[in-house]
Amino acid sequence: MRVRYLVLLPAMLCDEELYRVQIEAVRDLVAPLPLIVAEASMAEAAAAVVRRAPAQFLLAGTSYGANLALEVAARAPARVTGLWLMGCNPGPDDDPEGGRRLTERVRAGEFDVVVEELAERVVYARGSNAQAARSAFQRMARRLGAGVFERQSASLLGRPDRRDDLRRTSCPTLLLWGRDDTLSPVTHGTMMAARITRARLVVVDDCGHLPTLEQPELVTAALRDWLGEVSANVRRRGDDDEHA
Repeated sequence: MRVRYLVLLPAMLCDEELYRVQIEAVRDLVAPLPLIVAEASMAEAAAAVVRRAPAQFLLAGTSYGANLALEVAARAPARVTGLWLMGCNPGPDDDPEGGRRLTERVRAGEFDVVVEELAERVVYARGSNAQAARSAFQRMARRLGAGVFERQSASLLGRPDRRDDLRRTSCPTLLLWGRDDTLSPVTHGTMMAARITRARLVVVDDCGHLPTLEQPELVTAALRDWLGEVSANVRRRGDDDEHA
């Protein structure tokens, strides 16, 4: 049986810890492959993913990582057999000036302060796992450092508008959103679900921008359901090819 790979692209300033619970929970179904990418442009970042990824793969991303996943899917659609996207805006940045100000502050030596501010913004404060999620984000950000933030921020701010490409997305797509995500509101998810032919939107209550940390059990259940759908789709396609 051919090994199926799940390439995981974390959010800005996040590493594989963002997906740790899910990685351990789906090893019986797929081979997880987290990739940390920090290039100065989205095109360079997508090229890095394509170079490092297997010939065909399922592709997941959160926030920055989800925008990167959309870029990879647009550039190498034949290689991406399924998409799992969380907390992204496929259009241009809503607040580019705000993003540039954060970068200027980081360059001025305020990286630790910026991380603390972001930790408060990315997590729904009243969620059951809020403190643990904030702490995890802070650990990941400190491991990656200011240089990674600057490159990922530049890449995200300069990303192309991929909204028109959504209608050409043909692979099974799971859109998973925190209902209380203030950085990328759930309206982005509903718009994407309306444009992607084979998309399913799952909205998670009491959850902000980082669902895999804030509501890990619910996210893992939705992920396993989606992987089952992808497997059924692959089997159907195999049956159709045999009878063609």
